[in-house]
Amino acid sequence: MTKAMLIIQDKGGVGKTLAARGLADVVPAAPLIEVDSSQRMLELGKRVKFFQTRADREAIERTGGAAARAEFDPVIDAIASATLPTIVDVGANTGASLLTVIADLREDFSGAGIEFGVLVVTTAEPGALACVPKLLAIAEPFATTRFVIENRVAGEVDPKVLSKIAAGATVTCLMNQVLDDQAAAILQAGGLASIPKIDAKALHAKFGIAHGSRIRRDLTRARLDVMQSVRLAAEWLVA
Repeated sequence: MTKAMLIIQDKGGVGKTLAARGLADVVPAAPLIEVDSSQRMLELGKRVKFFQTRADREAIERTGGAAARAEFDPVIDAIASATLPTIVDVGANTGASLLTVIADLREDFSGAGIEFGVLVVTTAEPGALACVPKLLAIAEPFATTRFVIENRVAGEVDPKVLSKIAAGATVTCLMNQVLDDQAAAILQAGGLASIPKIDAKALHAKFGIAHGSRIRRDLTRARLDVMQSVRLAAEWLVA
């Protein structure tokens, strides 16, 4: 069986693509499929197959997912043809629709030798929390394993609430990343993959030793924290 990890959350801005980048760093041989309105993981180059979503989200909800079927055909075919462990980063407002289509095709995917895992990223924001049980429930019929990452960028989720909405999924935590402004700009521009390539001497020459070292330490810590938050999902993906 070929494994595919779906990284999802219908609310935007929760750090979902950051988790996808972390998983890509932990599993460097894994190709990625990006399903979104615009391409984000440009730094990963040819590792990423990008599929732009165009269908009107209201129409999708109104028709119970029927409007998404043709739109997702190329995505479905790309997943079904995977021969290596694959990471699928699903854009905001798209997760429930794509999961519904995959659930309908679960027997076809099983016949094609594809096994799914699902990773839902959430923050403490009510909108993000509300999506978690909904997405996990849609995925339950076909996902053999399920993960939840609690991204503490907006504060800590009450442990009892988190346990309830995770509904038995494996939960990990990503601590809030406090980054120097220049470090945040570098991360935004180059993603996690750019961090090991940072030239310390060039940073020192541009910002000075103190500031340059702080930038490098912030970025190195952030990369390791993100990679640690996806470690269990990565172990499942390559097992």
